[in-house]
Amino acid sequence: MKARRRLLVVVNPGASRCGQALGGAVTALFSAGFALDIRQTDKRDTLRAIVRADADADAIVIGGGDGTLNSALPALIEAGKPVGVLPLGTANDLARTLGIPANASDAAGVIASGALRRIDVGKVNDVHFLNVANIGLAVDVAEQQDPELKRHLGALSYAVTVLRTLGNSALFAATIECGGNRERVNACQITVGNGVHYGGGMRVARDAAIDDGRLDILAIETGSIPDLIAMAPAFLDGSLGERDGVRFFRSETARVETESPMRVSTDGEVTTQTPADFSILRSALEVFAPL
Repeated sequence: MKARRRLLVVVNPGASRCGQALGGAVTALFSAGFALDIRQTDKRDTLRAIVRADADADAIVIGGGDGTLNSALPALIEAGKPVGVLPLGTANDLARTLGIPANASDAAGVIASGALRRIDVGKVNDVHFLNVANIGLAVDVAEQQDPELKRHLGALSYAVTVLRTLGNSALFAATIECGGNRERVNACQITVGNGVHYGGGMRVARDAAIDDGRLDILAIETGSIPDLIAMAPAFLDGSLGERDGVRFFRSETARVETESPMRVSTDGEVTTQTPADFSILRSALEVFAPL
């Protein structure tokens, strides 16, 4: 009798939709014929240790949001096995980028289908990221996110927190070095994208892709609240880089320097600081995704 393929399923029990969606997803995976080894943790180091310790799984499934996936990234890259995504978090921007259904049971169906795709991983200093890294305003938004607000409002909580934070959108001087050029900017936010979506559905650029080997870099050179509010549609449709008051760059590598160290967030978590050296790890991860 053919052995059942074994999945290591690592779930963040604190993910906002874990309680309501995990059961259906697990049932769908079991019904598809997988043998499941299910572990739960909300600790970054424990998550990585679980992934690194399991040499026998045929594939690794991460149940959680973008922060959970980000936490697991170094271990997932080292493991070199196919990765499945159960979108149990609030924003689930990687799932949106990959076309994975928001319904976790349907996402389990994507894993069962076996379709695989290779994607790039971004790196800033020694930290990996999938979607974006930010400096400035978005870091303040990440730090001020209220877990209870996220749980009750979902992706809308990001918009609420942005509105609360706009009054602190001070400009800072930075130098962006990419493509052999050095550009001076005065920005309230610098976003460096590897993927397509971030912040609950905002789009890095119209033609952004997570497998094109390029970083999309946006520097917003205004701290005016009316200007930032007027830019809202451009955040959503990917046209922000085409707007006045926004500088747009594309490169395989980049370096951002600021006059004094500033915090950098990766996939919504504050993880490092400037000076920040950015690069791309081409096709570093193989994921289950619709083709």
